[in-house]
Amino acid sequence: MAHQVLSEDYCSLEKFLRNDLPFSALAHYLVKQLRKGSLTKRMVWVDRWSDYSVVVVSDDQHKTADSQRVYCFCRDTKSTLVLDAVLQHVTKLLSNTLFLFGLRSEVLDQLISHRSSAYRVSTDGVIMNMQLENISQIPIPNRLTVTNLKQKHVETVVQEWPYSGIFSDCKEWVSDMIKQNPSVCIENEQRDPVAWILQQDYGCIGMLHVIPEYRRAKLGSAVTMLLMEKLLKEEDYLYSAVNLDNKPSLAFHERNNFEYVSDFSVGFVVYPYEDGLQK
Repeated sequence: MAHQVLSEDYCSLEKFLRNDLPFSALAHYLVKQLRKGSLTKRMVWVDRWSDYSVVVVSDDQHKTADSQRVYCFCRDTKSTLVLDAVLQHVTKLLSNTLFLFGLRSEVLDQLISHRSSAYRVSTDGVIMNMQLENISQIPIPNRLTVTNLKQKHVETVVQEWPYSGIFSDCKEWVSDMIKQNPSVCIENEQRDPVAWILQQDYGCIGMLHVIPEYRRAKLGSAVTMLLMEKLLKEEDYLYSAVNLDNKPSLAFHERNNFEYVSDFSVGFVVYPYEDGLQK
């Protein structure tokens, strides 16, 4: 029921997943990076090749984490049991609980009803896309400097990110993203970071933060647009995932001309290892 996609097939899978955008955005981004050689220590699984219904990409880089991140695409609710079978295979392979990213809410509803010990860790997030014509330039005060996030910023990013407690390896995970993915950071005259954002390892922009005393200078909008320009050069799908209960973030994205993607909200779910071994 689970077929591993080998590196020689990454190019074909990337093209197939592109046809399923935006719903395949997370899996598509990861397969694209694997095809380019920008990522390693990942495994890609489908239910069958090449006429697949589900795609699961596991993160094998952080094997000591309490749970392993996996990034999923499932075409429709008719394939939920197929997805469950592939996930069971991955739990056995990794011998660990999985943390699922990217599944649409209706797929998660069915998965959770089928596997009762799986559960959401937060409210679902809506997907919001940035159209090219909506990317704009935001002026930045002369006393501030635009740069990138660096390893010296890892502790600060982790400390300020409200979801860091979910991941036992959050520091290592953020460190890897800063090494591998585009980011934007604005520093003050003392070279302290005052605003930042990065592209997360599944292609979504996130971890946006502005130090409170700098929040009236539109620095959040500035770093977001600067990152959009970087990702545009990479020809990435430009999107953000915003929790439905995060009203300030929803309002921020609306002000900055992000558009809601119709019928696309995603959830984040724990899929327990012990449960995965039972049937």
